[in-house]
Order: sequence, then structure tokens, then C-alpha cells
Amino acid sequence: MTRSYRFGAFRLDPATRELHRGSAPVPVPPRAFDCIVYLVQHRERAVGRDELIAAVWGKADISDGLLAQTILAMRRAFDDTGKEQSHVRTVVRFGYHWVAPTSVVDEAPAAPAIAAPNAIVEPASAILVSSAPAKSVRRPSRSPRFLAAIALFAALLTIAAVLALRHEEDPTRAALPGSPAHAAIALVLPVNVVAGEGSEWIRLGLMDHVATRLRAAGLPVVPSDNVVVLTDAAHRAAGNADAAALAVAAGANVVIEARAERSDQNWHVRLHTRLGRAPPVDGNGTSGNVLLAAQIAADDLARQLGYAPPAGAAAAIDRSGLDALLQEAEAAILNDRLDDARALLARAPATQRDQPEVRLRLAQIDYQAGKFDAAESAFTAIVQSVSVEQDRVLHARALSNLGVIAAMRNNNSVAASRFDEAIALLRGQNAPDVLGKALNGRANIAGAMDQIDLALQAFAEARVAFESSGNLLALALIDSNLAALDMRRERYAEAIPVFRRAADRFATFGVHAAELNALMGVAELQLALLEPAAALTLEPRLRDLTAQVADPAWRRNGELTCLTVLVANGREQGVKEQLSSLLDAADREDDPVAQARGHALAARLALEHGDAQQAAIDAAKAIDHFAAADDAREFARAYMLRIEALLAEGDAATASRVAEDLSTFAARAGSAAARLYAELAQARTTANPDAAATWYARAIGEADALRIPLDLREVATAYAQWLIGRGETARASAQAERIAGFATRDFDSALLQVRIHQALGEEALWRSALARAQALAGDRPLPAALAIAPNSH
Repeated sequence: MTRSYRFGAFRLDPATRELHRGSAPVPVPPRAFDCIVYLVQHRERAVGRDELIAAVWGKADISDGLLAQTILAMRRAFDDTGKEQSHVRTVVRFGYHWVAPTSVVDEAPAAPAIAAPNAIVEPASAILVSSAPAKSVRRPSRSPRFLAAIALFAALLTIAAVLALRHEEDPTRAALPGSPAHAAIALVLPVNVVAGEGSEWIRLGLMDHVATRLRAAGLPVVPSDNVVVLTDAAHRAAGNADAAALAVAAGANVVIEARAERSDQNWHVRLHTRLGRAPPVDGNGTSGNVLLAAQIAADDLARQLGYAPPAGAAAAIDRSGLDALLQEAEAAILNDRLDDARALLARAPATQRDQPEVRLRLAQIDYQAGKFDAAESAFTAIVQSVSVEQDRVLHARALSNLGVIAAMRNNNSVAASRFDEAIALLRGQNAPDVLGKALNGRANIAGAMDQIDLALQAFAEARVAFESSGNLLALALIDSNLAALDMRRERYAEAIPVFRRAADRFATFGVHAAELNALMGVAELQLALLEPAAALTLEPRLRDLTAQVADPAWRRNGELTCLTVLVANGREQGVKEQLSSLLDAADREDDPVAQARGHALAARLALEHGDAQQAAIDAAKAIDHFAAADDAREFARAYMLRIEALLAEGDAATASRVAEDLSTFAARAGSAAARLYAELAQARTTANPDAAATWYARAIGEADALRIPLDLREVATAYAQWLIGRGETARASAQAERIAGFATRDFDSALLQVRIHQALGEEALWRSALARAQALAGDRPLPAALAIAPNSH
């Protein structure tokens, strides 16, 4: 049975993580949604603050501020104010109590049935939110500013590689002739082991072995790394792994549980279809070798499900030592115990260590551990020693991994070549996960090289490959990469829902760094679209994720996004101190990304509060830490900050020189956004009115073409103020009208409306515009000149 809850016009469905008002979905931040569910499910009593934190965050050191912001986001979903408390009542000095009248609706879910091998079954799409700990995700050695699409490509490519290296198909697999790729998607649960000491590896190692054997029979199986994080998440959230919830989360329609028991000298392995086949079926195998017992059971189950196991069942006996070694190492890797996996492989006899599969696994462990030079050498040696004729798929896997490393090092041409070689070898080899990874890498490189059509084609092929292998985690990476490509193409509004979909999936799998990346993308895009309040709803989740990411540079990136969102909403209390501390850390760690972003934000704050001298200093530091490969728009905006600060100081000569530097950069970067700001800089610094008018016209034309609200606001504001200074109020009014629609939600757009009505002498409209600006100001000061009523000068 699935359970949903109804209260007033709302329907809450915990299984699909959806809240509806009538038929319309209501967006709720993930942690706020978790709070709603917990309070509703315990509505018979008040829930203590510490209990709620433990249930939702899984730890006790959450700040009061974060909890308060999450409760606020939760209440906003119901239009429930802290004063009315019609849904959630605050219990002073204790916690919270759900008080809205609520009814429960129990519905029987449609029973998922396994399809015959010639049927097509669409995988489930709903997700299960995870509170699993962050997996080890390593960043490139050099990361440009987040908003650069190149940076996203590199960062997500690295995340993809780390996660992908944990699971590779058996290169000997052979699909059932004539069976479609989407006949079914199975999920094999971790094995329940009944044995003595020394069998700990069997729980995950045997799970992966069974999954590999079922794939060899032509049955798509959810990758083992996906299963590990999903079962961990379910255990943390509910105390057990519910088969139906796991199937929904993984996109599977068959769930297989496994049991391995040792008696006397033999192992007995039983596989049972816990979900997806009515009546359930079993596969059984017995052998003195646990891997062979599992293989026999998997083949038995495959036949009963309508699939044909490959020939050569005795192969496991011949390779039992090597297979056991690899599966034990795989179990350690799935448990994030890289050192144990490396030590295990290093202790193996030389005859096993020299095997290509072992060498490849050691190279992959080096990569995951951040030893990129060692990994590159090892992958290169495999390419040179294992020919295409010997093992086409393994050769291609090594090439693909070399492509990942080349991409990390910004060597796009080499990366493209490696990926192209791998893709050519993998086509027709029935290794969809390996092919998908190579295609994903090639698409990223094509996007970074502005080969948009090639990137889209490769992404589309990668999506098909990952769908056929049931790899939903990889599909989330595809979504993040596509959103990054949309950003690069200036399609900001289109990128947001794709990033959100990826973030939700990353939350399911507990991949905090990737979820943080995706949500930072959403927040930054919303700010560029002049939707600061929308970005603010993400801030609690961003701060929560930032605290859970281990890498200091990733944390600083997340903290900077949070501070930028707060500043955009006028919530500046304490921001200056936090920013100063963050910049100190960035200086100590030599983190150019944080230094560039942090000093740009500091310059904006200083200029806003009238400290032009400090603004000029911070803007100059921001420029010094940006590089041509970074986000051209933000680089150009840092130049503009310095120009505005210098003009405010009265240093027009230096401002003109900086404008020339910006023009040089824009020409070199070839970016429309950089060109726009270079034209605006020329308009702001030239002493020739006719030249200024020409530059402003060019800049506003660029802004109209790009259709990014942030750019349009910057140009329209500067142009209108220049026209007001020349007494051309009617023309200034026309420029202000371009951004009038943003004045209800964006402070700077609201200020321009105040200036226009003041200049036109429209007192009633001026007062209305002033009130609107004051409502949006927060902690920000309003220019004193704007508080003077029209005709009172």
C-alpha cells in the first residue's frame, strides 16, 4: 500500500516526494519536504527540535538559523505564517507540532510484473531522497568559476569518472539474440550471508557477481554502485530497505534478493524475485566455490525469467582465484575502502597481478585516490600491452579513462581523440555502460570546444546507453552536463529544470558534491534571471550540502553561492565577516576560484555602501584571479565593478585604461557577454557624448539579443542614468521600461523606477516606486538622493 495525506487543498505523497495544491505541484526544498513528512507522520504529538534534526539531517549539530530557514521554507509552501501557524505550530522551547486537520489515503500500487523478453517496459521515474553520507568525489586540480560551462563539464566529468569506475560490465557478456534492451531492469540486493569470519566481502562482492552474470544472460541490471547508495539511504531513512521504494528509486521493475549459506564444504546460493514476478521464482546453486554457486544460481534464475545464460559455465572454475580476487576488491571499492582494495590486489600472486583486469582495477583505484599521474601511466601501459584483438572492450576502457584524465588537464584535443577511439571500439560490443561513459566524456569535450551539435548527439547516444543498462546515476550526470551546455548556449531558463531534475536524482543517491553543483547552478541562474527570492529558497539546502562536502574548495564554492544569494536578497547581516573569513582561507589555500568570486562580491558590497576605494581594490584583486578560460561574463563584470569604483573616486583616467583592458579581453574571449560589457565600459568612460550614445546603443542591442535579464538591467540602468543627466528624461524612461517588469522582485530594477519617476516629477508614482524599493532593500541602503521628493530639489 502507498500512503498519501490530504489537508485542506493540499495532497502530500511521501513516496513520490510530491506536494500538490489541487492539481498544481508546489515546489518545496528537499529538507523542508522531509520536515513536512516527518511532522505529518507524527502529527499526534509535538516533535522536539533535536528529534526533528536527527530524523531529517541525521546529526545534531545543525544551527538554529538553518533549522529556522527550513521551517520558514516549509511554511511558505502552505502560505502559513509564523503568526497564524495554521499548519505547523511552534512549541516554545521544545519544537514543532503539525496541527492542520489531516486525512490518510491508502492506495494499492500497481503490481510491477516482469515482462517477457520481447516486451518493452518503461523504468519507474519517481525518486527516494537520501541522507546517505557523501561519497568520495574529487575535483580537478584546477577549477574555473562555477558558472563557466567548461568548469561544469570538467567537474561533472570527474564525478562521473569516480562513480563510473566502480562498475564496469563483464567484457565477455553476450546478450540474448533477438531480445530487446528494455525487456526488464533488475535490481540485485546486497547478499544476506550466513557464514563464519572472512566472508564479509561476499555481501557486496557476490551481489556484483550475480548482477554481472545476469547481464551476461541479456537482462539489464542496475549497477552495483547505484544499489549500494540506495540501500544505504533507505536504511538511514527508514531502518530497512523497502523493495518497492528501491525499485522506484532505481528505475527497476524486478527486485532480486540473495542468500549465501555455507554448510559443510559447500556454499548454497538462493536468488529470489522479491518483487516483479508473480508468482515469485527462485534460482539455486551449490558448489564448494561461492562464486560458482552464485553463477549457477544466476543462470538458473535467468532461464526461469526467459533469458539464456552464456555458454562456458566452467570458466569460473578455471579463473576462480582471479574472479574471487576481483570481486573481493570490488566489494572493498563499493564500500569506499580504496586502501583495502589496493592492498588486496597488491598481495595477489604475480600471475594474477599481471592480468589486465587487475592492472585496470589498480589504475582505477589510483584515479579515485587522486593519483592521476600514476593512473595515467597505468592506463597507457594497458593500452600498449593489451591489443584490440586480445580484448577490445578492456582496451577501450583504458582509452576512455585516459580521455577523462586529459579532459581534467584541459587537453581537449587529446581527450577528444581518446574518447573517439574508445567509442569506435565499443560500438556493437554490447557494453552499454562503458560506451555511455565514453560518449558522455566526448559530449563534454565537444561542448567545451563549442561543437554544440556533436555534443548534443553524443549526449543523446549516452542517454540511450545508460537507459539500457539501468544506470540512473549516470543519467543524472547526463542531465547536469546538458544543463551546463544550455548555460554555455545562454539558455538559462531551459537549464534550470534540467539542473533540478539532476539535483533530485543526486539527492536520491546521496552524491552531495554533484547535488551541490546542480543546485548552485539553479541558484546562480535564478540570480541572472533576476529572481533572487527563488534563489533564496535554495539557500538552506545549499548550506546543508556545503557542510557535507569534504573538499575545502567545494565548500568555499558553496559558501560563496550562499553569500551571493543572501546579498542579492538584501540579507547582508554578518555577510562581510563570513566573506572575510572565507577569503582568508582562499588565500591560504591558493584557491583562485574563491579569490576571484569572493573579491568580486566584496567589491560589490563596498560599492553599494559607498566605499569606492575599497571596491576598486577588491575588484582589481578579482580581475587578477580570473583567467580567460573562466566565465567571460563574470570576468567582464569584475572589470565593470572596478570601472564604477574608479569613476566614483573621480579617477576617470584609470577607469578609461581599465575599459581598454576590458575591450582587449572581450576581443580575445570572443564572448557576446564580454563584448556587451566592453561596450558599456566605453560608454561609461568616454568624454565624448556622441561616442557615449553610440556605445550605449551597441550595448543595449547586445543585451536585447542575449536576453539575459541581469545584462539588460546593467546596461539599461547605466544608459537611463546617463540620459537623465543629460536632461533626456523621455528617452531615459524608455530605457527604464525595458526592466520595469523586474522591479517587483529585483532591488536595482526597482531603484531605476524611483529615479525615473523622480526625474519626471511624478510624485505619486515616485512614492509608490520608493515604497517598492524599500520593501526589497533588506539591509541595503537606499541612495539618499532618491529619498527626495520630485520638485523638492
